[in-house]
Order: sequence, then structure tokens, then C-alpha cells
Amino acid sequence: PDDYKYKVTENDFSKELCGAKRPGHFDGVLTVVMKLFNIVRPNNAYFGEKDYQQYILLREMIKAFFMDINIVPCPIVRQADGLAISSRNRKLSAEGLKKAPMLHKILAEQSSIAEKEKALADAGFTVDYVTQKDGRLYAAAFLEGVRLIDNV
Repeated sequence: PDDYKYKVTENDFSKELCGAKRPGHFDGVLTVVMKLFNIVRPNNAYFGEKDYQQYILLREMIKAFFMDINIVPCPIVRQADGLAISSRNRKLSAEGLKKAPMLHKILAEQSSIAEKEKALADAGFTVDYVTQKDGRLYAAAFLEGVRLIDNV
């Protein structure tokens, strides 16, 4: 109704990782979720850890605005091969679906970030980022033009 003249903006973590390549994306997420919460007034809200950055931003928004909502993190749901379940996976070819689990496998290995980036590139990914923040390892990489994200 307001054509988004008013929005919720976070000026730190939302500018990193996924937000670095998608300016304004998290402003939209935070604004829409804030409006939803104001309409629904939930006691609990459940968010997946697959997009851990989004989960953190929403959790911190709730704290910043003194909202009495319990944000519950939900573990990443993975296929048997380790691939995080995502609607984006259906955009991959059969060959891409065979390669995609390498993102999680490489991310979980004991190696340096540079070694992880090289291993992903060698496996056919175009790396957007692999980085560590607050004890969590985040990665985004393209496979067959599809942007996949994961974290451990």
C-alpha cells in the first residue's frame, strides 16, 4: 500500500555476503517480514539455516525493535548426498545435480578458504565467495548459471 516508501534497513551485515551482490535485497526481506509480523503477531517464527545470513538479520531485527517473537532456527535439510534442499536445485541438469553436493562436501573439509575456492573451481563451480564470519563458514557459487548457497 505504501509503494515501499518506508522500509526496514540494516546497514552492516546486510551489505556483506549475499547482500554485497544484491543491493537492497535484505531491505526487502526485512520490510516484508516486519509487515507480516505486525499483521500476524506470532509468538514463534521459524526460519531455515540454509540462508543463515537472512536468519541472523531477522533475529537481530526482532531484538532491535523489541518484538516479542521467538525466532527459531531450523537446521538445513539435505539430500542423502549432502546437497541442501532448495527450489533452485530443479534448475540444474542431471549432471549439475551430481556435481552440486560438492559445494557442501568442500565447505565441510578441513582446508583453507583459498583451498576451498580452488577445489570448487576445479569441480566446475564459479565461486562468488567463501568466507568465515562469527564461527560460521559461508559459501555462494554458481553451477550451470544457478547460484547455490550453503554454510557450515
